[in-house]
Formats: sequence, C-alpha cells, structure tokens
Amino acid sequence: ESIVNSTLKSLPPQTREVFMMSRFQNKSNKEIAESMNISVKSVEYHITKTLKVLRVALKDYLPIFFFLFI
Repeated sequence: ESIVNSTLKSLPPQTREVFMMSRFQNKSNKEIAESMNISVKSVEYHITKTLKVLRVALKDYLPIFFFLFI
C-alpha cells in the first residue's frame, strides 16, 4: 500500500487525479473527462500511464501475489 501511495504521489497532479477518480471514486472515463474538461482519450492516456508506472513499481511483488492466490 505504501508503494502504491508513494508512486501515486510521484505522478503529475492531473494524472494522479484522473487515476484516483477512475479507480477510487468509480467514475467512468466520460464523467472524468467532463468534470476535468479534457477529452476521453486524455483520460485513457492518464490511466494507462499510471498503470504502467504502478506495474514497474510493483514488479518485485508479483511472485508474492502469485503464491498467495493459487
């Protein structure tokens, strides 16, 4: 959890806000785009960017999840 939080804090503010609205507030891409006055494609870009950064930050923990859920 601390790795996720620190990774999110390292992101640009708009990218972080888009991701948090998407994942933590369960807003659709269209709702996020309308509330932030950006395009849906921009929302998709920010979410994809964040997921890539999180994937890299959490790569060392993948084997743990693999063994816990089998």
